[in-house]
Amino acid sequence: MSLVHDHRAVFNILELMTAEVKRLKALAHKVVDVHRLSFRFGDVFMEFKGFQLAFRVYTMHNVYTLHKPKVEKYHDKMKVKSREYAYAGGQKKCSGLFEATLVEDEGSVLIEARAEHDEVIKCYGILLKDLEYGKILDTDWSFKDPEGVIVFSYPWIWLSMTRYLPSPIFFIEHLGKEYTFALSLDDKVRPKRFRVVNHGRKLELALFHEEDARLMSTHLESPPWRIGRTKKPELVIEERMKLMEEKWGLKPWEIRDDVPSWARRVCLVVNLHFKHWTGYAFNTYKTAAEALNWIAERISGENVLVYMPGWDGRYYYDYPIMEPDPELGGKEGFKQLIEHAHSLGMHVVPMTSAVAVGFSHIEKLGFKDAIVMDKYGNRLYENWVDWDEDGERDNIWYPVNLGHPAVKKYFIDKISSLIDEYQVDGIFLDICHFYENDPRYSFYEGLRDIIASLLSKYKGKILIMGECWYDALLPIIPMTHSHNLMPKNWPYFYLKYARMTYHLSWPAPGSGSTGVHEKGFGKFELPRLDAEIIPTLTIVDDTLTKYRDQAEKVIEIAKEWGAKRGIL
Repeated sequence: MSLVHDHRAVFNILELMTAEVKRLKALAHKVVDVHRLSFRFGDVFMEFKGFQLAFRVYTMHNVYTLHKPKVEKYHDKMKVKSREYAYAGGQKKCSGLFEATLVEDEGSVLIEARAEHDEVIKCYGILLKDLEYGKILDTDWSFKDPEGVIVFSYPWIWLSMTRYLPSPIFFIEHLGKEYTFALSLDDKVRPKRFRVVNHGRKLELALFHEEDARLMSTHLESPPWRIGRTKKPELVIEERMKLMEEKWGLKPWEIRDDVPSWARRVCLVVNLHFKHWTGYAFNTYKTAAEALNWIAERISGENVLVYMPGWDGRYYYDYPIMEPDPELGGKEGFKQLIEHAHSLGMHVVPMTSAVAVGFSHIEKLGFKDAIVMDKYGNRLYENWVDWDEDGERDNIWYPVNLGHPAVKKYFIDKISSLIDEYQVDGIFLDICHFYENDPRYSFYEGLRDIIASLLSKYKGKILIMGECWYDALLPIIPMTHSHNLMPKNWPYFYLKYARMTYHLSWPAPGSGSTGVHEKGFGKFELPRLDAEIIPTLTIVDDTLTKYRDQAEKVIEIAKEWGAKRGIL
């Protein structure tokens, strides 16, 4: 074969491989439409207050439905009891116990259930069939047409094929702005899932409650679910907010005691990028100080929050060492940068990991035992980023559980040292919305304990920032940079308690570089004046040498944004 033909063959193979990769990626980001039973499972549906319901119990080994359940109906109540389970399409039976009580309550239905089985139970499900067609709630609380099978999870589950919801609330929007809804009244952080199947004119909705893996046993008792139909969805939202305030002590932004007074005056966030994973430096501590000088000439420093990704060496590679990088200026240079920012009236929040530990540090830190496990006991090593652009993902870090005592102590000590030595004004905790149902420790409780320890030590002086959010994070993290996740509907659910900035990957003026972030380049856009998201200016290597005019426009918008909200 000639060289030309060899090249053509290679190109053809590469094209096929590229097409296959695209197909697989599309499947990975598509809804979960492949994990469906290939036979009729034999669920027993029963009617109550207009709903057709069935129940399932899921153990660590199999899935079961009720066999010949006893159903007692009253005017406003229904009791369901079964002492036997059926599975494998009814081909097999086994003993056990399932009880559910359904009560009509102010036009909706409250459902409570408990289950017993010889096997360890992980979760139970409520199946609702023949629901009127409508648009379904999406991650950002907009509504979309359902396609095939879609599964949503709460909280965000690590490397899951599901989409995530910020609160265990789900709506189907029908014509005439009437809604079918499901709301979990759980006041603990435990997984919930919502599976929607589009059958054309009708929808099927399944609700799943999963037990904390540390507590899984042969018994399960579920917190209440509320389901119903309403023309006032805000009442459903407000019921969840009331629970958050009463059970978690969540307070409005204006009176939170974990928000320093200076943070309430911020109307410009500077995403000041330093060192990329590859070692490329967008800024040194010296050039960063020069950038802050330029910004201070155009807006009062007291209205500026300086957020610093990659300040501590190679982004992600050096997580979570939290030490100034010698190549960027070292300890003295970093100290001078913070002092200089303070002299301009600005406040500085460096970025660090809340979950990622670089592979070159995991053993040195003694954290191998802290690598997160799923509920089946599998350790999670996966990552999703191609950091070096060779066409393959690079598993260069491990997710560790903040609930592990050694990890918790390390983070408290290192962040405290950072605050004490350099007088930074807070800390940004990357991927703080991480969740996995680990049977040994709770990541959420570990995160909560670390933050509580820091706030207790630095009362009213530091700001805790995070990446994305779900409702149980609101009481402990008052500011996030997840602009794509501001609720499109009922934004007060978030804004009553917290504030939001544009994400780390917000493109810089000019080329649209996302700095240290893995997104590479994007399209530069000006912040929206009408959005309740704090205007953000991304600074990379060429921002103020080539694109000052665009940077100045961002600052002008920030000043106008602040003036409209009484900050300036």
